[in-house]
Amino acid sequence: MVNKNDEDFVENLNSNREIVSKFVFIDKEIKRSQKGRNYLQLTLSDKTGQIVARNFPDQDVQTVHDGVELGKIYHIMGKLSEFPRGSGNYSIILNKFRLVAEDKYDMDDFVIHSVKSKQDMLAEIEKTVNSMENEYLSALMNSFLQDEEFIEKYANAPSAKFYHHNYSGGLLEHSVEVLHICQTTCELFPQLDKDLLYTGAILHDMGKIKAYDYDLLSINYSEEGELLDHIFIGCDMVQEKVRLLESEGVKIPEDVVNHLLHLILSHHGDVNNGWGSPVSPKTPEAVALHHADNLDAKVKGILQR
Repeated sequence: MVNKNDEDFVENLNSNREIVSKFVFIDKEIKRSQKGRNYLQLTLSDKTGQIVARNFPDQDVQTVHDGVELGKIYHIMGKLSEFPRGSGNYSIILNKFRLVAEDKYDMDDFVIHSVKSKQDMLAEIEKTVNSMENEYLSALMNSFLQDEEFIEKYANAPSAKFYHHNYSGGLLEHSVEVLHICQTTCELFPQLDKDLLYTGAILHDMGKIKAYDYDLLSINYSEEGELLDHIFIGCDMVQEKVRLLESEGVKIPEDVVNHLLHLILSHHGDVNNGWGSPVSPKTPEAVALHHADNLDAKVKGILQR
C-alpha cells in the first residue's frame, strides 16, 4: 500500500501548482462553460476534505461521465489553481485520471470519520434523557436508546452527503452539537420547554439513518431518502415508537407528540426559504431548534472547507 504525500491532502491544497495524487470520486456532473463547452465536474475527497475538479475531455463528455465510478479511488494528474484570484478557493483542472488498484493505496488516507468519541457523545445524550422531567418524552427517548439496531445506525450515519458532518459519526456529532446550542439557549430563555427542545435536538435528523446508503468511501441517497426525505422519515420513526409504547401501556398525549413532530417538520426553517420544511416554525421551541440546527450546519460547513 502507498500513502499519499502530506502536501496533497485536500486541507493542504492552497497554492497554484501541478498535482499528482489520489482521491475518492464522490460526485459527478456534466456542466457547460461560459463559452458553451461541455465539461465534467467532479467532487474529489480524502480524509481531510473535499475539492472540486473539472475535466475538459477530447472525447464525448457523456461517455467519460458514464465511465466514472463514484466511491472509487482514482489517480489524478492536473493543475491546482485559485479562482477567482485572491478568493482562497482552489480547484483542480484534471488532465488525466484512472482507477487505482486496491493494493496501491492506504484506506486510512481516504476514510473520514468523526474525531469525537461516539461513546462519550452517546453518554451525553443518555445523561440528558435521564435528567428529563417529562415522563412521556423520557419514555420515548429511552425507547430509542434501548433499541440497539437504531443506536448502531444513529452513531455511525453521516449527517449529509455534502456541506457539513458528511462522514461516519457525523449525524451523532451534529445532533450533540445542536443539543449543546439548545442547552445554552434554554439558559438564556428559561421559559422554553427544555425537555421538548432537547428531544427535538436529538431526534431532528434521525431520518438520515434511512435516507442515506453509505460505506467507508461514499455517501448516496437511498431510494427512501430520495423519494421521502429525512424529515418525513424521522416523523414516521417517532410515530412508530409512539405506537410501540402505546402497545406496552404507555400512552403519550397527542399534544406532546404533535409538538415534537412539529419540531422535526419545521427544523429547516420557514417554508418560503425553500430548504425542505413542509411547515414553518410556529412555537418558540421550533424557532430555537431551527436556528440551532442552522448555526451548527453553517459554521461546520465553513470549517470543513
